[in-house]
Amino acid sequence: MRSLAGHFVEHTREDGYFFDWDPALIHHLDAYCTEFAASEPSPEVTHSVIMSAGAYLGEMIVRNSDWVWAYCTVENAAAVESPQGLRGYPHNKVAKRIDNGTEHDLQAFFTYAVTGEVPHGTTARVIRPSWWKRLRSRA
Repeated sequence: MRSLAGHFVEHTREDGYFFDWDPALIHHLDAYCTEFAASEPSPEVTHSVIMSAGAYLGEMIVRNSDWVWAYCTVENAAAVESPQGLRGYPHNKVAKRIDNGTEHDLQAFFTYAVTGEVPHGTTARVIRPSWWKRLRSRA
């Protein structure tokens, strides 16, 4: 994923975007996705952008937190995983941002993963297993 994220940074420069690894600039990814969706790209191009922008979002989380890349066999997808076992799916989040718009805020997704705090004004939430599943996992 790191390599794919690097390609995203390089190739978006050709289009006039200047992504780098500074977390203060993560909000540019939301703007990029908005402009990309408005261009009404083909499904093939959309898939390519989802994969590369999702890799960039995930790599930003990995570089700026204690999360790591993981592969989820249940979802058949790359994920980022916290030391506590929480998983995030950056490619899915980018796809939702492109398909559904601003309600899927990539900056909020990043902020939650890095700080553990739900950003003010978002609908982000932590879904925990029910009490009996947590109890069973301790047995």
